[in-house]
Amino acid sequence: MLKFKKMMKKIGIIGLLLTLSLTTMAQVRYNSGGGSSKPKEKGFDPQKIVIGGGLDGRFWGGITYIYLAPMVGYKVTPNFLAGVNLGYQYVRIKNGREVYNTTTNRYETYPTNDHLFSPGLWLRYNIASFFAHAQFEYHVGNASWTDFAQNAGGSGVEKVKLNYTLPSLLVGAGYRLPLGERVSAYIGIYYDVLQNSTRKTVSASNGAQYEVASPYAGGIRPTIGFGIGF
Repeated sequence: MLKFKKMMKKIGIIGLLLTLSLTTMAQVRYNSGGGSSKPKEKGFDPQKIVIGGGLDGRFWGGITYIYLAPMVGYKVTPNFLAGVNLGYQYVRIKNGREVYNTTTNRYETYPTNDHLFSPGLWLRYNIASFFAHAQFEYHVGNASWTDFAQNAGGSGVEKVKLNYTLPSLLVGAGYRLPLGERVSAYIGIYYDVLQNSTRKTVSASNGAQYEVASPYAGGIRPTIGFGIGF
């Protein structure tokens, strides 16, 4: 159980979100008098759609880490943005577990694999160079590894799978640093306010009990990113 909890913490620590949001500025139309006027605010304006996402990939010391997080949103007002996101994390540790094989009578190492799907909703409000951010995610996790055979009459080793679901609610704030007319970098600090209440115990395919928790459990989540139109 302790090994699995440490593995879940690694996923949360490794996963730093790099968000790149793409948006289109509203056009300025000219009236018959030669002046300019803004487009009408009523109704849906496709020019206010925000499209972006995060991407990360790391490969070192037998560890493979892949992170994808496409985002789509809308500028409700010049300062208030809302949208949806779909996160995916994959972590593979080549020598993740050492297991005693009762058939070969020796210890052997096997990989561990973790998949985490995280659809969600996000809100952001800009206040001058600062912003407030909230993001709800519903995590669907799947972990698999090799363990010594525990089923009745079992020998050798067996594949184990663990499936679970849990929510998280990240809230925080950050600072935006303009890099150009529309491009900016930002840093933020988020905290999962649900992390203590969502921790639970689930059963794996071999009947063993394991504790699962938010991928952001154990502290704050720093974020560094770049944006266009923020």
